[in-house]
Amino acid sequence: MATTYITLCNDLLRRMNEVTLTVSGDGFSTAKNVQAIAKDAINNSIREILQDGHQFPFLKTTKSQTLTAGTKTYDFESDMASVDWDTFYLNELTSASNTPKALPTITFENYTQKYRALEDAAGTGGRTAPSLVYQTAEEKFGVTPIPDAAYVIEYVYYKFPDDLSLFSDTMIIPDRFKYIIIDGAMVYMMRFRSNEQSAQIHQQKFKEGIKVMRRLLLDDPISMRSTMINRTNYSTNMLSLSS
Repeated sequence: MATTYITLCNDLLRRMNEVTLTVSGDGFSTAKNVQAIAKDAINNSIREILQDGHQFPFLKTTKSQTLTAGTKTYDFESDMASVDWDTFYLNELTSASNTPKALPTITFENYTQKYRALEDAAGTGGRTAPSLVYQTAEEKFGVTPIPDAAYVIEYVYYKFPDDLSLFSDTMIIPDRFKYIIIDGAMVYMMRFRSNEQSAQIHQQKFKEGIKVMRRLLLDDPISMRSTMINRTNYSTNMLSLSS
């Protein structure tokens, strides 16, 4: 069973020898003083971990996108951190009698130089099942040829989840790495107490813990991809633990 937000907060508060929150969640949303700081510290630690490993397998998501006839560019999901361009796949649409196939990726420059003029020249008569995917300049993706029907494509992306909010929210990071979250949160708590020496000790433990996560979860060449793009603006209010 995944660890809840309130469990993480109470683990941290116990490390700090502070009064814990009620496990039923009463008063959780209105917590004040050190308890409120603990809530922020947990989310801060999780953000730091996830920003350091966009392709952790527990962030992997398969998206099914229905295309619109006559539309060539599409938005990514709002929680997208990076996308695997090697995974775009066109499913069969029975009404269109198309062949299901993987969709190779080209650059936006390649699209504008070789394919855009062909689309313009062909007009609506050139619309058919897409055969290529390209990345646009606006963090979208495009398909060419322009579709003539509601084809469905699939692709893999890695998400950047929202902060924990409700006391019963569960962390997306596997339970076996809970201690790393607590170590990262301790950095924030020690700085809140103006104990920089202790903060530095926990900072080192936190960094080592993230290295362990990366080694265990990302150092598998099968799971690593070379065609990722990362979204740079995840959270405008992210608190830094690395100062």
